[in-house]
Amino acid sequence: MDPAHEPVFTNLAAGAPEALALLVSNYQCGSCGGEVETLATTGDIVHANVSHDDNCPVLNGHVSSTGDLARAATGHIPATFRP
Repeated sequence: MDPAHEPVFTNLAAGAPEALALLVSNYQCGSCGGEVETLATTGDIVHANVSHDDNCPVLNGHVSSTGDLARAATGHIPATFRP
C-alpha cells in the first residue's frame, strides 16, 4: 500500500496513563487479530501502535473498536476466546 494513502484511524481516550497503558496492552483487534506493536507514554498521553492488516475494517474506520477495547478492559483473555 502506498504510504501516502495509508489509512489512519485514531481512537482517543482520557484517563490515568497507567490505566490506559494496561488497557491498551491487552488490546487485540477482533477483525484482523492485530495487537499492540509499540506502546509509549509521553507525559499524560499514551501512544499505541496496533498492527492491523491493511484491509482491516477497524483500521479503515468501518467497524468500531469499542468491543475490542471492552474485552481489553477485562484484562487477560484466554486464547480459546480469541478469534
